[in-house]
Amino acid sequence: MTTLKPPPAAVDVPGMGTAWRSVVARATAHMEWGAATLLVICLIAALPLYALSAYRWSVGALSDARLGAAGATVWAAMAGYVALRRRLGPRDSGTLIGVASTVMVVLGTGFDDLNVRWMCAAALVVVPVASAMLLRARGVALTTAVAVAGVVAISLSLPAPPVLRGYAALTMVAMVVAPISVVTILVRRMQAARDLARTLAVTDPLTGLANRRGIEERAGTVLRAAAAAGEPVTVMAIDLDHFKNVNDTHGHAVGDRVLTAVAHTLTRVARADDLLVRLGGEELGWIASFPAAADVVAAAERLRTAVHETTGSDLPAVSVSVGVATAHLATDSDPAAAVLGLLSTADRALYAAKRAGRDRVVHARPSREPAFAR
Repeated sequence: MTTLKPPPAAVDVPGMGTAWRSVVARATAHMEWGAATLLVICLIAALPLYALSAYRWSVGALSDARLGAAGATVWAAMAGYVALRRRLGPRDSGTLIGVASTVMVVLGTGFDDLNVRWMCAAALVVVPVASAMLLRARGVALTTAVAVAGVVAISLSLPAPPVLRGYAALTMVAMVVAPISVVTILVRRMQAARDLARTLAVTDPLTGLANRRGIEERAGTVLRAAAAAGEPVTVMAIDLDHFKNVNDTHGHAVGDRVLTAVAHTLTRVARADDLLVRLGGEELGWIASFPAAADVVAAAERLRTAVHETTGSDLPAVSVSVGVATAHLATDSDPAAAVLGLLSTADRALYAAKRAGRDRVVHARPSREPAFAR
């Protein structure tokens, strides 16, 4: 059965007729929001300029008419470029905003009609705000500087006494700087909120270690680092021994403190680039690469000893069992799947450590599975 896709919704632009809304709707189909915004701005700027150029020609102001037609043509060309590209990177957006600012400055200083000059100055006030939503910090600073220079040039070119021109320049500069300052603060806060949400999505809230989704985020980095160093990847599955007894005897609040203390101990023993994960419940994971098998043994034993020293004072004493698996993981496979496969091998070694009496490290036999072959 064939499913019919609904036509794209028209972009609602005040004052734009049905035919133009249809054109914009077709042009903005499958277009990212930033490009669609610039397309609408270019169209809104081009059409009135063409109308103004025709009017100035009809009243005999040929210089204004030619200048307006040239500016409208530039805006129309930018609209065509955006419609064709549909997706714009920071460089494209910065170039278009720079060209638009230049056009506004030329029109604002070259038109004889004072109303058009003020309109161009008002348009330059909006330029930094648009750039803050589309460009990086360097581009925002550059476009803000262009807008400030433009409103100053327009203000100083007005046929008024020097004091009034200076006052107009200062006022217009304030109108440029004030909104961009507010928008920049808001944008940075939104970015900080997104970064925090992204971090929380891959972080276990109790221990501060990564969660299982964190393996998907960072597994590729671990595998590439290991391949670059020519080292195998090691996964340690770490489980707190008799942790249920801690919760049953001392309560879950104390159990959380014990688990957090062990996680902090793991963070202290591990290296900064190692991937540390809370796999679930009282099981933790340590994913890293080591130069030699002796280094793996030393790291696992160092962790086991450090846990004894950490939880023996004001917290119930616990020990950990550690299952270790090491293999050369293929870098052309799914990194997360490869690491999780090696984790399954480490889990089997962990169960062997439990059966052997706990509080010990057990190393799995080297894997011969093709997924882990170099």
